Amino acid sequence: MKKYIKSLLMLVLAAMALTGCREEVGTDPGNDGTPIATVYQYTAGAGYNSDNDCLFRVATNAAVGEVYYLAELKTEKEARNMTADAYAEYVVAHGTKVDVKASDYKDVYVTNLHGLYAVTVVAVKGGTRTSQSIEFAGLDYKPYGTGVYHSDMFGDLGTVNVEYSEVGSRYRIKDVWGVDHGFAFSINGTKVTVYPQTIVTGREHPRYGMISANDQSGSTYDEATKTVTFNFLFSVSAGSFGVKAETLQLNN
Repeated sequence: MKKYIKSLLMLVLAAMALTGCREEVGTDPGNDGTPIATVYQYTAGAGYNSDNDCLFRVATNAAVGEVYYLAELKTEKEARNMTADAYAEYVVAHGTKVDVKASDYKDVYVTNLHGLYAVTVVAVKGGTRTSQSIEFAGLDYKPYGTGVYHSDMFGDLGTVNVEYSEVGSRYRIKDVWGVDHGFAFSINGTKVTVYPQTIVTGREHPRYGMISANDQSGSTYDEATKTVTFNFLFSVSAGSFGVKAETLQLNN
């Protein structure tokens, strides 16, 4: 009787194992017959302009034969009024082929984007298509006005030009501490967010070299006086000068 029960238990376990294997087929990228290219979006690094250059990674499963991508303004994509399948065909016909093999990955840069873009990636195997999309906000700064900038670190810097991008709702002072040494920021009520978090000021300490500014939490905006207050930790290689307040009073 014990031998019979043991044999029956082995049969049950074998059936469960077989069922488990069948359930895994189609979810394990190595066993999936459907081509899939998974898209991961990153911030473009050194040598690129993160405001207008889009970086994404395409990771393929074993079934992928070819991969294509197309970046176009989101409004243009919506105006095509295509189904997902029809748009996938459009991407294959009019997009750019990605040089990536099955079960591999490839980093792709799309540069000089201005506006809100949709980037669609299509994986192909024979007549089968699957697609994934990401969005990228290519900032498009235009003159906004001027402001008066005071720095506890460097003193009164006088009048500065302020730009604004409707895409991303972001302001920029391009040349605050020096030519091409500034930063951008967004305003949400009284809260202010600075981009990037760490900024090279372009100014050097006579002994310790380049001075950097690191945004600290708590930057604010006062609507009544149109004043933005930034909290920056200024530092050099040898240490920091502590957190100092920077203010921008907008003139318009």
